[in-house]
Amino acid sequence: MEAQPRRGHTIRSVDSALRLLEAFKDHPSLSVKEGASILGLAPSTVHRLLATLLGRGFVSQDPASRRYRAGPALLDIALGALQGIDVRRAARAHLEALTAEVRETVNLIVLNGARIRFIDSIEGPEAVRVSSRTGTVLPAHCTAGGKVLLASLDGSQLRALFPARRLVGLTAKSITDRDVLEAELERTRARGYATSFEQSTVGLSAVAVPIVDAGGLVIAAIGVSAPAARLDPDRVGRIVGAARETASTSSRDLRASA
Repeated sequence: MEAQPRRGHTIRSVDSALRLLEAFKDHPSLSVKEGASILGLAPSTVHRLLATLLGRGFVSQDPASRRYRAGPALLDIALGALQGIDVRRAARAHLEALTAEVRETVNLIVLNGARIRFIDSIEGPEAVRVSSRTGTVLPAHCTAGGKVLLASLDGSQLRALFPARRLVGLTAKSITDRDVLEAELERTRARGYATSFEQSTVGLSAVAVPIVDAGGLVIAAIGVSAPAARLDPDRVGRIVGAARETASTSSRDLRASA
């Protein structure tokens, strides 16, 4: 096994830059002063670090507020790493076929704590459509894909993710009570799919089904997102049927690759 570098061998400026990038996991944006407070460094030092990261595309800066956000280079690296995820590779061709069949945007979603991450997204061909969400992170309880993934957890796991009864919502239709969420997850388990009608974004609705591995564990979700006006109850059933077939073939290919 390759030896890990001792603390004395680390380069302080590199370590500070990496810690600064890590801060964007918990802070959507940062000012120089806030970055200095997090790192315990002088604002002038943090400004130089951010300027260097900005030049390489690892952060971007809002010209009006002067605040910094995670930049496109970080997303490129993340997506490059995602290329090696088996479920993404196994599902890609099937997601493309599903998009062509239902003519709506299809997403591949994984659980990340109490949030979900879109690891792949294929836009539908309609002129008015949901844009690609690859790389987006959202509260799991506000999305169809998130509900499918949360429904695979037991009660203790769910309470660990949501220790407070009150939940943060994204729209007026979001679930903001843990008891209501638990009842919704029970319905999801019973019917084998989840829905979200404008619970994550106003004007956007979605349905989702699970992908299971060889051991029967839910490892990802396939979601179909559409403008709310196009996802009426009758169409939900048709899309769920197509998505289930896609999930089944994706699971089959995942088992074969394993």
